[in-house]
Amino acid sequence: MSKSELEVQVWFINLIHNEKYFTARWAKRYSEVTGIEVESLIKGTILFLLGLLLVLKEPHYLANGLLVIAPIILTYLGPSDRPETGIMFIYWTIFGFFYLFDRILEYIPLYYIIKLAVFIGLFLPPSNPTIELIHKKVFNIQ
Repeated sequence: MSKSELEVQVWFINLIHNEKYFTARWAKRYSEVTGIEVESLIKGTILFLLGLLLVLKEPHYLANGLLVIAPIILTYLGPSDRPETGIMFIYWTIFGFFYLFDRILEYIPLYYIIKLAVFIGLFLPPSNPTIELIHKKVFNIQ
């Protein structure tokens, strides 16, 4: 396993277990309420959302809703989790571009699942080669 893969894996584990992140606090709270393990709760939520994206007639509402709500939560409700401003600028720019062409691109199989994966990728740790390139470009702009 490469350094960047290990760092991404640790990043995901921290999002689930490190209570510094709102995702871990949310998972722990609902785990206590439901009595379901945190990992099972997270996996179930992800599978539920992916299933909805596959079966909904209008999946763009769910996908774009998640892609708008998550950064707003990160920015305003979890400021300690907030990504750098440059990354958020790139995020909203790319989101706007994709949003304009959603109706054309949605004919690509699994488009909305791929779209969610791409946008999650923007928040990966910077040692990932693609994200490292984006970070370098952002810092050259500022």
